Amino acid sequence: MTRVLHVTEAMGSGVLSVVDSISRRQAEAGADVRVMFAPRPETPSDEALRARFHPDVALIRVSTGGRLDDLRALGRAVRRDDAVDVVHAHSSFAGAAVRWALRGRRDPSTVFYSPHGFAFLRLDLPRGARAAFRAVERSLARHSTLILTSPSEYAVAQSVLAPARAHLLQTGVASETVARRPRRADRMRRPVVGMVGRVTYQKAPWRFAAAARALDDRADFLWIGGGDAADEARWFADAPVRVTGWVSPDELSALIDGLDVLLFPSLWEGMSLSLIQAQAQGLPAVVSDVVGNRDTVDDGVTGFIRGTDEGLIAATALLLDDAGLRERMSAAALEWARRALTDDRVGHDSLALYDVARTPREVASR
Repeated sequence: MTRVLHVTEAMGSGVLSVVDSISRRQAEAGADVRVMFAPRPETPSDEALRARFHPDVALIRVSTGGRLDDLRALGRAVRRDDAVDVVHAHSSFAGAAVRWALRGRRDPSTVFYSPHGFAFLRLDLPRGARAAFRAVERSLARHSTLILTSPSEYAVAQSVLAPARAHLLQTGVASETVARRPRRADRMRRPVVGMVGRVTYQKAPWRFAAAARALDDRADFLWIGGGDAADEARWFADAPVRVTGWVSPDELSALIDGLDVLLFPSLWEGMSLSLIQAQAQGLPAVVSDVVGNRDTVDDGVTGFIRGTDEGLIAATALLLDDAGLRERMSAAALEWARRALTDDRVGHDSLALYDVARTPREVASR
């Protein structure tokens, strides 16, 4: 039985979903799995986390009250834990803390790291900060094995970091959730364009607001999620956008089923499970041309990938004006999701990657 310790300080939003998915599937495959985390303001309560995660996955909370101290505490806790075969860090900060703490203490083939969006791709950071993150990632790459969750993120890792050890792992949603619920035809109903995510700079809410202002005569615009009140006011004050605030997973599924088009204009991503879920529910998507997005949408088949603000608005308008195109892309999205966007094998495949990485001779013989 493989003993796995997942570690993150980003226990919220997309990283939470990925860690839940991987740990759940690994536990179902018979692994002994623990998840060690430092909470953030958006982290659900311990009770909510316990209800969400697989019952056989142990949850370990590490909290000191400060983010930097939390990272140090995670490093110390991981360093003390010798009862695991594999340590798998998730997110840039946890990845740095864990790999720094374990350098020289563990073989790099037993330390794994998934960034879920490299920090050096963040456009909200100054150029100098991005360069520093890039240098740190290059330095720490030799102390771990990288596991990337999208082909474009894998390509970035290879070109920028040139790691000695890197693997691609398909993540996604459970195959049984790939379905679109039937909706009654209503010719009087206005189409609804939606976005799913926190109202943050990363998600480019001003782009969504611009589309809402440009296309207000054709559709309603709904942002599923919430953020700081100041951010919502700054980006949506004069835009015809309704913001739901935080919603539960069940509410999210129902709200996605009520959309006609997803407009996902983010500035950077890892591999967004919100976008994957929308495709898995048969929702045509218009997305920005960034890492992760371009792997989730099949351009021209399940939606459109566009590199400019004008292109995002034009593609959204095209879908709003053509109900037949929306239906064709919806059907294609369901087929695409069943083929490429499920997590059914993520437990088996991740455990196999751990085993291969820890047995170099086996790798050489293949």
